[in-house]
Amino acid sequence: MGKIDVDIKNCNNIVSGHFVLEKGKLNIKYGVNGTGKSTIASALELLSKNKPLSDLKPFGSNENDEPTVNISEKLAMVSVFNEEFVNTVVFQKSNLIENAFDVFIKTPNYDEKRAAFDNRLKALKVSIGNDDRIIKLHDEIHNFSGKLELNAAKKELKSNNYLKSILKKENLFNVPDSLKKYTPFISDKDLSINWIDWKTKGESFDQKGICPFCSDELKDEYIDEKNIFNDTYKKADSQNLKNMLDLFECFENYLDPERYSELISCIKSDPGIDTIKSLLKTFTYDFEYLKSQLEKIHQFDSTFFGDVDIDKLDESVRDLKIENARLNYFTSPLMTEIVEFVNSQIKSLEAEVTELKIDMGKLRSLMRSTIKNCSEDMNSFLNSAGIQYKVFLDVDPVGEPIAVLQYQKDKKWVKIDNIRKTLSWGERNAFALVLFMFYAQNKNADLIVLDDPISSFDSNKKYAIIHKLFAKVKNGMPKNFYKQTVLMLTHDFEPIIDFIVVGKLPQEYVSATFIQNNNGCLSERAIDKNNDIKSIIQELLCHVRNDKLCMVHRVAFLRKYYEHHGINEHIDAYYILSSLIHGRPNITSKDGTPYPPKNIIDGEKEIKKIFADFDYNTLINNLFNENELVKLYFLEKNAYLKLQLFRTLMTIVGAEDIEDVYIKFINESYHIENDYAYYLNLLEYDMVPPHIIGTIDEYMNKEYKAS
Repeated sequence: MGKIDVDIKNCNNIVSGHFVLEKGKLNIKYGVNGTGKSTIASALELLSKNKPLSDLKPFGSNENDEPTVNISEKLAMVSVFNEEFVNTVVFQKSNLIENAFDVFIKTPNYDEKRAAFDNRLKALKVSIGNDDRIIKLHDEIHNFSGKLELNAAKKELKSNNYLKSILKKENLFNVPDSLKKYTPFISDKDLSINWIDWKTKGESFDQKGICPFCSDELKDEYIDEKNIFNDTYKKADSQNLKNMLDLFECFENYLDPERYSELISCIKSDPGIDTIKSLLKTFTYDFEYLKSQLEKIHQFDSTFFGDVDIDKLDESVRDLKIENARLNYFTSPLMTEIVEFVNSQIKSLEAEVTELKIDMGKLRSLMRSTIKNCSEDMNSFLNSAGIQYKVFLDVDPVGEPIAVLQYQKDKKWVKIDNIRKTLSWGERNAFALVLFMFYAQNKNADLIVLDDPISSFDSNKKYAIIHKLFAKVKNGMPKNFYKQTVLMLTHDFEPIIDFIVVGKLPQEYVSATFIQNNNGCLSERAIDKNNDIKSIIQELLCHVRNDKLCMVHRVAFLRKYYEHHGINEHIDAYYILSSLIHGRPNITSKDGTPYPPKNIIDGEKEIKKIFADFDYNTLINNLFNENELVKLYFLEKNAYLKLQLFRTLMTIVGAEDIEDVYIKFINESYHIENDYAYYLNLLEYDMVPPHIIGTIDEYMNKEYKAS
């Protein structure tokens, strides 16, 4: 599967360190608080996001001691479960998690099917873009757009300069009788506009009573002609009329000949204002309908799909067709050919659209199935973890998945509006961890980091969560971290028990190491199931029989062994060992009264089954006294054994300056006040938190070494 080497330097309390991640496995890194587990998680996350590590720089460090993390393999995406995830991604008011679609539904299977559907949808188009007839018609329609328009009610034509130029009774083609002599100029298609402009400008020079054009004396009727000409002919109006005629003539090949003649008569003749308006209104109906249909067809393969409902796609395609029955003017043989061609292209899409609707039905069925599976999966977890709520996954009216939390009230499920305030701290974090599982899967993370994920939960929730996160996947559901590259940083020993001892996962998919921070130097050591993890009874008995250990330790381990077996069954031996540990010259009961001689004989007989040469007086005089214990302490290298020596010394001479917090931990090394059923080999693994052994070292150096 491969390994990933990680080197970390100058990050918070880690001066330097190295650890290994095995790919495709759950990598459990077990260590006491203060080791730097959260620092590792933060560093890996920052690195994957290409963010600076400056926030991890230790306080008081040198300028050159920049935080660095070097990884033997690039990690494009690292998903970290920590407090930040709980605070920012999940439980935002009534939503379980942001972007529920991506988290719960967007699976590779769905993506593949959706991509295939989208590609087919994008391929839908009316193949008219390269047809010369359509291109030319599109250009003519574009040129005419805006010249004649219907009002909002579609009942009348909008009044504009183009319409006004047509409605004028006298124009380029209907010359007033008094101006008939100018007809050759006015009616000349090429000269008319420029000539009208020329004549209008020249009339400003007629003040001298002679013609400004030929210098002949002006006739009496000149003034009347001039006024009629200026009232009838203006360059802009004439230009508009000429443009309208040109545009109508461009439509000649598309229009019914009789209808075309009617349009031209509106300009060149005078059928009357009402007739002209009626004819132009009917033409504009045709024009706007044809323009609208061609625009919809043009947009069909670009912006169309963002707005259309797939369920109504067949209706939308049929709506693209051009209905001949709605056309009064555009009915020429050429136009009939164009309409039939366009409609045939649209008809060819209908079969494809039918198949697409079937595909969309399959996609929605997949979505509903995924939603059902996810809902059942989450609710099964909630039930097993004792969290009395229910997840409700559904699709809102616009097709977006929603994820809400409900609780049962009066036999009805009621939506929770403020999840964060409703759930207890334990419920919130347990639930968030499972939501993170879906979230990280969606992100397709190269590395998933769980920063002390279950330490604060009760045993029932711990097992429910571990089962949920790492249970062997069946038929692709539920999604979880099985066979993923996962780094679990924890100070809780239960994951070691569940995964290594019990075998919750196949051993080829899990590894466990013990990480230790010794004055800033981070190191790890593999945990071997067979050699390093034993029941406490096995472990204690092994240490009791270890003749390489000092008798102070063997006596302490034997007394603890009796405690686990039951003190009453070994009561005489227990009081003898207790008196020895307390440095009492004589063996006493718990209340300090002399212990009965017969019971002493029975107790020593029991002890000698293990320590054949056991002699109370010899041990008291030669070992269980202040001087000998101090010597042994400073010779000892193992932190746990130093702790036992100190505890024995403390019972003999007292240690009033040591705080109760430390006393509590020290006492637990001698008694079973708070032990687990399994723990690591105390002589091989440094289980004592550095701040505790550091405090004791300081005390011993002050009280004894200085002297």
